Amino acid sequence: MRMIICAAVLSALAAGPAVSSENVKATNTSADAGRTVYICDNSAMTRRAFAREFGKAEFVKAEAAVVKGERWAAPKCMTAREARRLKQLASLD
Repeated sequence: MRMIICAAVLSALAAGPAVSSENVKATNTSADAGRTVYICDNSAMTRRAFAREFGKAEFVKAEAAVVKGERWAAPKCMTAREARRLKQLASLD
């Protein structure tokens, strides 16, 4: 039994950075402008985890993330599709 628990803990620790680096990549409009955007899926589990970490899970569109001069008190979520749109909008500037 101890062996199974140890194996589960080790696999969770090993998978943690891979999962985190995949879903928690900030886009290029982030920290220097006071705005951080994370790529999140829209599942209930993700919303709960994001809310636990940052207060609430608020999804933002690419157009809203590009607006200059606006500061956010907390990071916001963005779908992968909106992140691609954000990259397109950023490359136009």
